[in-house]
Amino acid sequence: MSTRTPQSLPLVTAIVGCYNHARFVEEALASVKAQTYPNLQLIVFDDCSRDDSVALIERWLAANAADATFLKHERNIGVCRSLNDALKYARGVYVALLGADDVWLPGKTTDQVQIMESLPPSVGVVYTDAYRIDERGEFIPGMFIASYRNFSAIPSGDIRDVLWGGNFIPAMTTLIRAECFRVCGGYDETLCFEDWDMWLRLAEHFTFSFSDVVSAKYRIVGTSMCRTARREMEQSEIQVLIKHLQRGTLPERLRSEAFVKHARMRYESGAIDGHALLRAAWRLYPSKGTLAMYVASGLGISYRRFQAFEGLWKPARAFVRRLVSGAQRRCGSARE
Repeated sequence: MSTRTPQSLPLVTAIVGCYNHARFVEEALASVKAQTYPNLQLIVFDDCSRDDSVALIERWLAANAADATFLKHERNIGVCRSLNDALKYARGVYVALLGADDVWLPGKTTDQVQIMESLPPSVGVVYTDAYRIDERGEFIPGMFIASYRNFSAIPSGDIRDVLWGGNFIPAMTTLIRAECFRVCGGYDETLCFEDWDMWLRLAEHFTFSFSDVVSAKYRIVGTSMCRTARREMEQSEIQVLIKHLQRGTLPERLRSEAFVKHARMRYESGAIDGHALLRAAWRLYPSKGTLAMYVASGLGISYRRFQAFEGLWKPARAFVRRLVSGAQRRCGSARE
């Protein structure tokens, strides 16, 4: 590949997304510039950062990449809508994504384009593992994938069944055929995170290829969404399950879990169909917890009050069990 001119190589669109990453964005952009692959289109978006990110990006682009596309949002629209907005400007045969707090290693794009060019069009995504770093850029023990899932061999090929166990693919390490987005559509803008639902949809039509050449560094930041918006993340995960349940692509083993979680979420939100959904969930997939929520919703008890009662009831029940157990032991000792 190195003997070809840059213009004859497949164009790769690099999309860098920023939200309040002023401390890291210049390093992320520099890692794109440092790529050994010579045919890159750079698109940067800032999702209405409240820090100095925009000024830093503009200064860096003026000094390093005048022909880049910079999308500045005047209001925060979320990562999924931001990515869809950026994809409208993508011209590449392949697309690679980078959060402005993460870092690519220099050979990432070259290595992955070589892999993709040797594979059939049925392979939609190449991915690798990633090193983990802290906010100062220091390495953290352990790799990205192992922090999410334990595999004897990291999956390649048809990975649909594995993906249903949860996301484990580091998005900043991927190279995606642009054709994937034309076949499967863009990111679901009703979700607060972008990757798991997209991988699930892509896996219905394309296979995945894993490369053991580590290609990126993933930064663990205290203000990241997975640490500051756990409730929203959980609701989006449930939403993904329900979406695929309705599409008929959810495996049988996960349907009960999805339906019960959906009923609970509707009850929690105060929706008028919460009680009916809990009744159906209890009849289809009976459990004490679902029955308790069904009864509480029928009595007009809000989910918040139900949780408060449950929080008191569980330790009280455990205390009673300890009393009974102690009394039984004493009676047994007395009889002896």
